Amino acid sequence: MNQIIRIYIYSLLSLSFSCSENPQEEKIDWKGDHDSFENSFETKQELESSGESPVLYLRGNSEPFSGTVEKNSTDRLSVDEYTAGLLEGKSIRKSLDGSWVEANYREGKLHGKMTFYDKNGDIRSVMNYENGSISPQSID
Repeated sequence: MNQIIRIYIYSLLSLSFSCSENPQEEKIDWKGDHDSFENSFETKQELESSGESPVLYLRGNSEPFSGTVEKNSTDRLSVDEYTAGLLEGKSIRKSLDGSWVEANYREGKLHGKMTFYDKNGDIRSVMNYENGSISPQSID
């Protein structure tokens, strides 16, 4: 009987720890237009950061934003991924004419390929970045 009680208590404790959420790690998807974005978010310059990239916050929240932001405007659509308030991962900008740009970010800085596509999906050009600076392309 004691073993059954121990298993039950252990199960309850495990369940409660696994269900607890850390708000810093919660990913949020946000969609709206440019004006709604300006009303919903704010950027702050973090004192302890290296200082180049402002950190994105949902207004009224004390934790930096993590998640996807999709902004629509009359002339383009943008989709950006944020982690801890900084651009992280793929960023996409689509124009009305059907062309688009895909860029990669790491800790708020361009890092990796930036690819420009025409309206047919053909690559127009590719640039490479490393920690925010353009880097020479290697010829394979």
